[in-house]
Amino acid sequence: MPRFLVRPAYRQGGDTMGAALRRPRVTTRLARTFGMDGNRLRRPSDRAEAWIRAGLLVGFLIAGPMAALAAGQWAAHAGDAGSAAQPHAAQAVLLRTATAPAGRAVAVRGAQVWVSARWESAGGSTRTGEVPAPAGAPAGTVVTIWLDASGRVTGPPQPGKSAGEAVAAAVITLIVVALALLVALRLIQRFLDWRQLAGWEEAWREVGPRWTGHRS
Repeated sequence: MPRFLVRPAYRQGGDTMGAALRRPRVTTRLARTFGMDGNRLRRPSDRAEAWIRAGLLVGFLIAGPMAALAAGQWAAHAGDAGSAAQPHAAQAVLLRTATAPAGRAVAVRGAQVWVSARWESAGGSTRTGEVPAPAGAPAGTVVTIWLDASGRVTGPPQPGKSAGEAVAAAVITLIVVALALLVALRLIQRFLDWRQLAGWEEAWREVGPRWTGHRS
């Protein structure tokens, strides 16, 4: 078979041009982003922007976690300070059998119904009222109820609420710090662009008349 009819064998991974068009590595892209690729064609404003970008990144990595931690601790302390307003437990004695109202069936075993009971408030005084109790509990049964700061019957406290608020405060603070640094970077970029355009206009006022033969 003539040699010109033989199909050339290509190496695995494509030809030289395909290899040249491959996307650069992550380290190469990061080096270009932060001006550490040794490109001599970079302008002073480009190098300044790259260093500012790197400085803002370092500032975020340092200040972001610190601010998030401080916000989380503040939210946790605020939750602990408000724990006095959280419901507190008390023991109530049922004054009658906890039966469902007429015409209403209790389908779920252990369902709660409201029944008259007696309990002692935080000040030591005896109070009576309606409290939730398991359906079918006889009179004299002791049940645990929850009272608010004013002594009224309420629901149990929500577990993990303080921890959730602390985590939410930390995450929101981290996002705010990141957005603030991005806004600062954007403003710095606008300022550098303005300085660059002003430099170009000044250079053109000096060189332009030589090329065009007109004086402004």
